[in-house]
Amino acid sequence: MATQISKRKLLARIALLTLMTCVLIWGGLGVVAWRTYHAGKYPNATTVDTGDVWRATPSLIFKRVESYRSTDPFNRIYNWYSRQFDLGPERFANGNCLLMARSSTLFGPLSLNASVMVCNTTADRMMFVTRTYTLRYPDWLRGWL
Repeated sequence: MATQISKRKLLARIALLTLMTCVLIWGGLGVVAWRTYHAGKYPNATTVDTGDVWRATPSLIFKRVESYRSTDPFNRIYNWYSRQFDLGPERFANGNCLLMARSSTLFGPLSLNASVMVCNTTADRMMFVTRTYTLRYPDWLRGWL
């Protein structure tokens, strides 16, 4: 009788430990996903508009388009976005706007295209952020799609 109780306690502890491990893993993934989703918002900026686009073929694509306003100095905003997305120096400048962009492979078939345009207006600065995550399907799977 005593061995059955200890076996039950052991199984209950294993089940509880497994549940707690799953909650921690999924919770951690949720925090990472939330932070990645909101990574384009400049601190204390006012959101003008945001939008998401999903597409499943020919590759799985998630595109996040955001626009913000801020009264911070142009250089501070430029430096923050340059560091946030590892964009480096500007790629294109036109009038009062500056465009920074980068394409990179995150891992395996997952890639990121990020671009940020910072524009100087008379009253404040506007930021236009576009991030596109692309998951390229393997060739054998593309034949089925």
